[in-house]
Amino acid sequence: MIIGIAILCFFALAFACPPDMVDLGKFCIDKYEAPNLQGQKPFVAQTATDGEEWCRNNNKRLCRENEWLFACEGIEKRKYPYGENYLTGGCNDQKAWRTPNWSLIQKFPLPIGQQEIAMLNQAAGSGNYLECVTSEGVYDLGGNVSEWVQRTEPHTTPHAHVMMGCYWSGCYSNNRGKELSICRGTNAGHPGVRGQFRTYEAGFRCCTDK
Repeated sequence: MIIGIAILCFFALAFACPPDMVDLGKFCIDKYEAPNLQGQKPFVAQTATDGEEWCRNNNKRLCRENEWLFACEGIEKRKYPYGENYLTGGCNDQKAWRTPNWSLIQKFPLPIGQQEIAMLNQAAGSGNYLECVTSEGVYDLGGNVSEWVQRTEPHTTPHAHVMMGCYWSGCYSNNRGKELSICRGTNAGHPGVRGQFRTYEAGFRCCTDK
């Protein structure tokens, strides 16, 4: 009897998600955008390759697009991480847009590039928007930083990665209303070929298989 209980406990622990991740059945997803620390601002100006390498170095992997969508929508197919109706101020998605200087951004990591990105950065600390959370406990899937994912869905571009979740200045169509859900706020237009494109608002989060 004791041995049987011990075996059950072993398998429960073996298939459990780490404490900094949320269990979504077939996979685990980070509670927060990388670096996945409550109250700390997420990484910005990341390429898809940056995300893949960082996740791999932390024994995780970059989330897949279909996983990210499930985390945001849930089984209810929510339009927004927190529910069906848009909540003004619920997520960090209403900051005034600042005009980027792309030539300076592409000079990152030189100081002049870092300065431009710092000027543009309006991300909030992870979890600071208390209503921007799913019923399962995943924070900031709407707004804050856009998140690179591995593409799994059909798009009009051939890139291997897309960005999900809009960012601090809203969705890329600037439509926060009924017609477009934040969970479906995908940007497949930025060139994700070879994972090297860098844009100021891009971050990521990690997933693991169970």
